[in-house]
Amino acid sequence: MKHPYTGILPTLKAVQDKLLQVTVYQDLIGHYGSVVILEDDPDNLLTKLAPLGRYTRTHKLMLPLIINRRFLRYSLDSYPLEFINIISSTRTDLVTIEDLLGDLDFAAADVRLQMEREFKSKWLLTRQVVLEGSLSSRKLRETLHLSIAALIPAFKGFFRLANHPYPQTVNDLFGQAALISKCDLGNLPLWLKEHNIQASDIERYLNILQKLMELMETYQV
Repeated sequence: MKHPYTGILPTLKAVQDKLLQVTVYQDLIGHYGSVVILEDDPDNLLTKLAPLGRYTRTHKLMLPLIINRRFLRYSLDSYPLEFINIISSTRTDLVTIEDLLGDLDFAAADVRLQMEREFKSKWLLTRQVVLEGSLSSRKLRETLHLSIAALIPAFKGFFRLANHPYPQTVNDLFGQAALISKCDLGNLPLWLKEHNIQASDIERYLNILQKLMELMETYQV
């Protein structure tokens, strides 16, 4: 996988003795991210990682998720969807002293709970953004696109709950998630490509979220 984090390793020189894994990933809609896993946090961590911050700002990249072994171990119940999204994306390991991302296990109850929270939070936030003012078609498009993109990890949760392989395209994600959830998700990949978004589209999107919220409230795991 070609990626924009090519020059990241020299910026980690000050924490090299703590590095366990450095991974770059690309999600289903083409966004890049990265993860830096340390054995533990060294003294003066912020100072030592200042070059990393400068590199990402200069190259307009997302700052890597910087965590340590303990955080990863005790956060799979808190943030299962974020880690599911990382491990199910196209990945390239730049450093692998120990592959901590290769054997993660997630409790189904934790995945279900975070899915419910994500669908409810996007339902609430989308309504609030639209109700706060009359939005142009461009603003409606940005709101809808950002919301759907942010929910991709939540839709991946259906595949963990059903013990199905994670899909590798957006169309497969929504198509197969629709079969698992028995919800009509056909408009979601279309809206991601649509430039002319109207208030009626937002209403239909909110209706989909409403059904997903109600589904997750009673979803048996």
